[in-house]
Order: sequence, then C-alpha cells, then structure tokens
Amino acid sequence: MAEEVKDIRLIIEIKNEQPLELMDLTKSFVSIANQFNNYAAKFGDSKENREAKLFVKEIRSGSVIMELIEMATIGVLPFLENINTIVGFADYVKNAYNFLLGRSKEKPTEFTNNDYKDLSQIVNPIANDNGSQLNVATTINGNVEYHFHIDSLEANAVQNKIDKEIKQLRLPELIDDVKTKVLLTWYQARNDMKSSVGNKGTIEELSDKPMNIVFEDDDLKEKILHGENPFTTVFVVDVKLQNVNGKLAAFKIVKLHETFELNENN
Repeated sequence: MAEEVKDIRLIIEIKNEQPLELMDLTKSFVSIANQFNNYAAKFGDSKENREAKLFVKEIRSGSVIMELIEMATIGVLPFLENINTIVGFADYVKNAYNFLLGRSKEKPTEFTNNDYKDLSQIVNPIANDNGSQLNVATTINGNVEYHFHIDSLEANAVQNKIDKEIKQLRLPELIDDVKTKVLLTWYQARNDMKSSVGNKGTIEELSDKPMNIVFEDDDLKEKILHGENPFTTVFVVDVKLQNVNGKLAAFKIVKLHETFELNENN
C-alpha cells in the first residue's frame, strides 16, 4: 500500500505593490484552475488523476497567498502517487512561461487559444503593477519541492508574446477563407499590367498594415487598376487571405462588388 502523504500543496503568491483589482485576481485564479484541469485531463496517469480538481486549503495574509490542494473527490486527500500531478503541473506552468519569455524553444504542449488566454490572465494582476511578482511553489509536508517566479516586467513580455501567438493561431483558420464585401483602399499600385508585384492595399478589418495584392484573373486586375483612380476610390471586394510560412502575406481579390469615392473629410 502506498505511503500516505498528508500535505501536498500548490502555493500561489502575488507580491503586489499596488492594491489588486478583485476581478483581475479572481480571473487569475480561475485561469489557474482551468490550466490545472486541462493538464490533469491530458497528463493524468489514472482516471482519478485526470478528474482531479484544485481546492483552496488556506489563504494567508501579507501578500496574496493561496494554498491549493488536489483532490479527486472532496474530502479525500491525495496519496503519494498523486504528487506527480501537482509537481508536474507546476513544471508545466514554468515551461510554458519559459517558452513565452524566449528562454526555451520547446512548448510543454500545443497551446490552444484558450490556453494562451489563461496564461495571459494568470499574470495579469502583476503586469500593470511595477515591482510586483508572482511566485509559484509546491510543498510536500511543508517542504518546498519546486519554486519559480515571474516579475511584472516579464509578465508584460509574456502578454505581448501571447498576443502575437494568438494572431498566428488565427491565420491558418483564415487561409483560403473568402472574406466577402470588405473595404479595400490602395497604398501602392502599378500601371504595368504584366507586373505581379508592387501592388499594395489595406483592408482595415483584416490587417492594419498595407498588404500585397494579387488578383484572381487579369480581367479583374484591369477593371480595378485601370477603371477609376484607385487612390481616391474605396473598393468593395471579396478576398482570400494567403500566407507564407504561416504569416499573412497577401490579399487575393476574387470579386469586385462596387466602388465609391473616398471622402477624406469623413
């Protein structure tokens, strides 16, 4: 029979400099719970471990310190074989943030959009509080087994990286997806019909930067570039988003619906 371990805890400490907004703190702990549930479901080595949840064991004064325990069933304390879930989860979180901070090229797992949002929300209470710090530790019978921390500067770097990662996650969903009746304005246009480069335009609802423009066929290209003045006209078009190496590279115009004059006073 496995030796019982009386007290395994995940310690989350926020050393804040400024008062914490309650909603930010609540969302941070909800995101920790979400990530633990996902980790347990994916990596738990038994049915009980895969269904394990985190429960609040103690809240201590001073900094915001939350002590959490894992239980498969309320009232049943974890046994020795359950240590891997708590310690493994702490290691997962550390590796996730190391990746987001550029300290490691390895992701601990493939992150979903919700994973990224959770990881951003976890550090949000310290991101806007200069000098603050988030500490994560595991203890077994009072002995610290594992510890790491993130400061406010690193939290901001994490959130900036997550914003970029979420945008990259969305790109594959957009590839070959036709966006209908979007507004195109021209940034740069070539008069040479034979030129396949140099045409750039902006579709603000899809990207705030001018992107390369390509055309479904030459008839469409002729109609758009040699009809009305492209620089004083808004074009209502259908486009496909095209990428190179996972990054948005061009808008391919597949249909022209209508045009109207660009009124710079509006």
